[in-house]
Amino acid sequence: MRLPRRSFLRKAAVAALGFTIIPRHVLGRGFIPPSETLNHVIVGCGGISAMHSEPRMTGKNRIVGICDVDSKRMQTKLDRIKQAGGGTPMTAEDFREVIAMPDADVVHVCTPPHWHGVIAAMAARRGKAVWCEKPLTRTIGEGIALSRVVQQTGVPFRVNTWFRLNRTNYYGVGPAREIRRVVASGVLGGPLTVRLAPVGGIAWKVNLWTGKPDLTPQPIPANLNWDMYCGPSALIPYHPHRAHGSFRGYWNFDQGGLGDMGQHFLDPVQYFLGKDNESPVSAECDAPPQDAMACGVWKTVTLTYKDGTRIILESELAERNPNNPFLEGPNGKLFAGMRCDRPELLAKAAEFPLPEYQEDDFDVCAREKRPFGYGVNEAFRSSTLVNLAALSVRLGRKLSFKSDASGFIGDDQANHLHTPALRGNWAI
Repeated sequence: MRLPRRSFLRKAAVAALGFTIIPRHVLGRGFIPPSETLNHVIVGCGGISAMHSEPRMTGKNRIVGICDVDSKRMQTKLDRIKQAGGGTPMTAEDFREVIAMPDADVVHVCTPPHWHGVIAAMAARRGKAVWCEKPLTRTIGEGIALSRVVQQTGVPFRVNTWFRLNRTNYYGVGPAREIRRVVASGVLGGPLTVRLAPVGGIAWKVNLWTGKPDLTPQPIPANLNWDMYCGPSALIPYHPHRAHGSFRGYWNFDQGGLGDMGQHFLDPVQYFLGKDNESPVSAECDAPPQDAMACGVWKTVTLTYKDGTRIILESELAERNPNNPFLEGPNGKLFAGMRCDRPELLAKAAEFPLPEYQEDDFDVCAREKRPFGYGVNEAFRSSTLVNLAALSVRLGRKLSFKSDASGFIGDDQANHLHTPALRGNWAI
């Protein structure tokens, strides 16, 4: 007997509702209900995107969209996802198309730093969890704007660095929480000095990430949207060395080795020192004059806080003393492997409790919509350390900085670079 259309639709709706609550075991081994699947969007298909995409092609994660201004790179990523059994995600040249997908839960920002603030802010305003590459932003002003957006929207957010988290061993010095406990206990006294020299895995890559001055413009490849690549930064003439793997050598997009490694090295130091809520008041460097477009080399940068605490960055070009400690205070010195010149100080520090455990599984945070182990405020402060050091190198002089990170004292040029205008209609 043929059912009336209204009756048929009612029965079909009931049947569909019943299907959604069938127990998992009835659906077959290995079936993952949509409610437990986390959908990811990858913006930027260069080398770093692999660590974002590879773990999320199957299982409880799914890549639903990918984006790149280079169609060849995007096709390579698409082929890799399909070969891994991850389906066929949406592809787009314009990131706005993929972050607008209703079923996207997490947006991975894997672009050069000059795009981080714009893309991350737009994703946050759409209610997406954001996993952003380091550094947080290319300029200090962009970091201020992005941190406000993330705080206002309340979305789960992380920057792709992890060396401050829990049991992580900080470049051979020791577990992050144990170093923090030594500092917080006060046994070393103060003010403290931290030296980040090329030992134990710390390498600033100053020679690797230098740009080339006076490059002759080249024809733009047909597969590359160069205007969109430059995006919110100035539209500069195309040259292959200014794009893709070597973009870090140009101020328009990044800040050399400081931009590449700075947040990895400096974010944990900020945590160790208990400086998550303030910035240094000065930065000075030993560096040759810099090109207006191409990042150059540097020897040292010294960042000093209001209380006299110092962070000294020593590149591969600096004269180094292998006997210098990682961390030094008036009462003692801490070396790699948690070795102290006064072991009794470490024994005394061990009487204090370890710092609070930090949530370190971002997928869990995105599913449950709760904060990651360190938030956008902390990420902004450590990104500011990177940007402050880079500005000192770029301008070649000592800079006096406001500890709230709002600007420089008596330096119009530095303040212009603190918050440069974004090109076109781009905004954070």
